[in-house]
Amino acid sequence: MDTKVINGIRNLGIDMIKSAGTGHPGVVLSMAPTFYTLFGKHLNFNKEDGKWINRDRFVLSAGHASALLYSTLFYAGFPIEIEDLKKWRVRKGKLAGHPELNKQIGVEVTTGLLGEGFGTAVGIAIAQEYLQNVLNRDIINNYTYAFVSDGDLMEGISYEAASLAGELKLGHLIVLYDSNKVSLDGSTKGVFGEDIQKRFEAMGWHTETVMNAEDYITIDKTIEKAKMVTDKPSLIEIKSIIGIGTSIQGTNKVHSGPLSDEDMELVKDKMNMTKVPFHVSKDAITYFREMIDKRTSEVYNNWVSKYNSVIEYNESLKNVLISLEEKNKRINIKNLKINFDLNMKEDLRDTNNNLINVIAKLNPLLICGSADISTSTRVYLNDLKEFNSDKHGRNIKFGVRERAMASICNGLALSDLRPICSTFLAFSDYMKPSIRMTSLMNLPVTYIFTHDSIKIGPDGPTHEPVEQLGNLRSIPNMYVFRPGDVNELVSCWDIITNKKIPSSLVLCKEEKGIIPGTSIEGALKGAYIVKKEEGRLSGILIATGSELETAIQISEELKSRGLYIRVVSMPCMEIFNNQDKEYKESLLPIGAKTIVIEASNDSKWNEFVYNKKYLLTINDFGISALKEEVLEYFDYNLDSLVQRVEKLLK
Repeated sequence: MDTKVINGIRNLGIDMIKSAGTGHPGVVLSMAPTFYTLFGKHLNFNKEDGKWINRDRFVLSAGHASALLYSTLFYAGFPIEIEDLKKWRVRKGKLAGHPELNKQIGVEVTTGLLGEGFGTAVGIAIAQEYLQNVLNRDIINNYTYAFVSDGDLMEGISYEAASLAGELKLGHLIVLYDSNKVSLDGSTKGVFGEDIQKRFEAMGWHTETVMNAEDYITIDKTIEKAKMVTDKPSLIEIKSIIGIGTSIQGTNKVHSGPLSDEDMELVKDKMNMTKVPFHVSKDAITYFREMIDKRTSEVYNNWVSKYNSVIEYNESLKNVLISLEEKNKRINIKNLKINFDLNMKEDLRDTNNNLINVIAKLNPLLICGSADISTSTRVYLNDLKEFNSDKHGRNIKFGVRERAMASICNGLALSDLRPICSTFLAFSDYMKPSIRMTSLMNLPVTYIFTHDSIKIGPDGPTHEPVEQLGNLRSIPNMYVFRPGDVNELVSCWDIITNKKIPSSLVLCKEEKGIIPGTSIEGALKGAYIVKKEEGRLSGILIATGSELETAIQISEELKSRGLYIRVVSMPCMEIFNNQDKEYKESLLPIGAKTIVIEASNDSKWNEFVYNKKYLLTINDFGISALKEEVLEYFDYNLDSLVQRVEKLLK
């Protein structure tokens, strides 16, 4: 009956691909025994409680295997119907071409580029270890499983994430590696010939090998053996023949695209599959689901008993569980007593550090780290230990691993933690694929980027961000905040904390205080008037971040020349664009001359101006020089900007 279930999963997978006209049949045929074994013998989940906090997580990093995943989930009894499988990759279907986050049907992660899921799985494993230490092993004792391909392990992100996982001794992380040595362009010989197991062992992993992917009994025993290793993550290399059973098995020809009619018939004959499309064996389904239910129901019921005991008798752990499960709990940041002096002058990075530490005291699920530059970004939780091999702390030392850091934070957020990570704005380019996945999954990850403009000077053009603000704002559903002072920073954190949105907080490396006219309440709308014109409106200056103070100075200077200028701060363009038309026009009246001042080349500012000459932005790489020299080079010092604005308004 086990073989019947495996072949039933295969049968549905290749039928889906044939029906859709696209897909990857090779992995469906070769790795069905692995999926059967994992879901049938090991993975703990509850189909009626898709958000059970102690469920095991399965991350399909090799997202091209989605047909295999969906057919397995169907056989396992998740709420997926045959009609859903028939509509895979169809506009009105609920099953996407690559898996998209839907916990109710068993999809834990939206799979992005190859390797992305690997990093996310490491983040989920870190979250599990952290929560296990916070809540105790009776409440959290689950595993993270990831399925990866040769392609996943070629991507650099896998090296970064695996290295950190080994350093942190993530014993509840088990990676299943489909080792078929074939990629889309052909054999991996000559492009991927290293000894993978030695590579992972060198990074502190436990490794195992299964010589035959058809041998589900050995796969079962090997996963069980890996679960006994508590002080290392595990990699299980499963040697497979891609597209087994077809006339083109073991070649790149079976990697993608539907099987030919001849190969469909051939493989179905060899594996005793029904030739009727989408036909399933009720006996096989009943056998597989009963196997899973018998195993997992006992685990779940025992856990519920322990959970209820904690809720009833342990007040401190109960509060953590409430924080973990209550998604709508508000923290009124703007009402906290943070004691900012009206005359203060403080590096905005330090002010930000004070804020996140206040928030962390109210939220035990906030966890943060940086790519080896916390001393520069100032993003760390004071008096709280590091998250290391002891797994107790809330500060993660990611090392110089920006790419993995971002994907790991997605895993932390998928586990209901509130991750913050930081680096310099210029380095956000490393993280773009993972930031994109943050936005696609609508995860409450907060990216903090400092050293935000050409003003950092002496480090030169390699470190002076120009295009990065535009890159971040171009990502749908990513909220980019660039506050000009303390008040606006408080407002940004109020939005970030309570809206639970994908966010990038961009901070200058300058001393800032409270700028006259700024407002916490005003900034909550994304844009507001900081300085109103003192006569007939001559024009409007829109500014963000450290350019806000400059815009106010320009307005004051030109007032003496008979020009009355309104200054609008726009700390978050995305929030402002969500406001109603009436509010937008009250700030930016139709017909008024509007000028944007921002040290970036973001083309999205075009929607606010008549033409590009009203964009006082930076459209070239910087230079290595002192701040004053850099500003002079770009005609971006105060005197130059005053002249440029005056010329545009006269």
